[in-house]
Amino acid sequence: MNPSIRVSLVVTTIGRPESLDRLLRSVFEQSLPVTEMIVVDQSGATGTAEVVERWRERLPVRRVTTPRGLSAGRNAGVAALSEYDVVGFPDDDTWYAPETLAQVCAAIGAYGVVSGMLLDAAGRPAQLAFGADPAVLDSTTVWSQAIEATCFYTAAFMSAVGDFDEGLGAGSTTPWQSGEGTDLLLRGLRSGWSIAYDPRITVYEDNPSAPATGTRESRVRARHVARGTGRVYRRHYGWRGRLRTLARPLGGALLSVARARWAEASWHLQRLVGRLEGITGILLPVRRHVYSKA
Repeated sequence: MNPSIRVSLVVTTIGRPESLDRLLRSVFEQSLPVTEMIVVDQSGATGTAEVVERWRERLPVRRVTTPRGLSAGRNAGVAALSEYDVVGFPDDDTWYAPETLAQVCAAIGAYGVVSGMLLDAAGRPAQLAFGADPAVLDSTTVWSQAIEATCFYTAAFMSAVGDFDEGLGAGSTTPWQSGEGTDLLLRGLRSGWSIAYDPRITVYEDNPSAPATGTRESRVRARHVARGTGRVYRRHYGWRGRLRTLARPLGGALLSVARARWAEASWHLQRLVGRLEGITGILLPVRRHVYSKA
């Protein structure tokens, strides 16, 4: 570990003061102190400001405000940083193990980005199929071993590759409500940067607001997220890759039908339709419903 590496953090929040307080506490308890932390407040409420104020004497934390949009918030947060060597983007419902930032400094080496493992509150891998062994990521494995909250980017990478695409991600003004982190990593890979995965870097998340599997809300959310995935595939992959990403939810839907799991089949079908919408840029009719994590 190189203790001289300056690690800064940017978190965008829409008004979860209790979860934000837990994140700030975990940052305070790091064995390697954070250099600077920016809280990008998009809530329009007072709770976030109160949490930040409580921690100002113990952490180098500042609050800025921006309109809604996760990618726009992250970009504004980076612009507000004084200086940094490495920057991470925790979600407001995540928190760190005490050695997380120290492990980042030990693992970053010559890589442009290092990703860790996302765990739920019980210590089980969450959202993606994170592996048990360190790896160098490519255009396939970035989808399964890297997510925004677990990635830490060098200043050189951010300067060379650029900002998060504000046309992607939750809260953007486009239909493409995900994929901004993977898009940034793929842009880096295409520019020759190396990206590593190290499971010793642990980030925790619980998301009680996520809809239960099989509900209408989960199907709508699956479609919205899938649109962003499809858009990223349209940008970075040829037709072979695009067909592969369509085949996965199609196979899931067919298998669910064979097992008479109709709600599950509908969920896979919504993922298929959403990815197709993202790839083609053509939106099919959908009943109005809004679900956004951030």
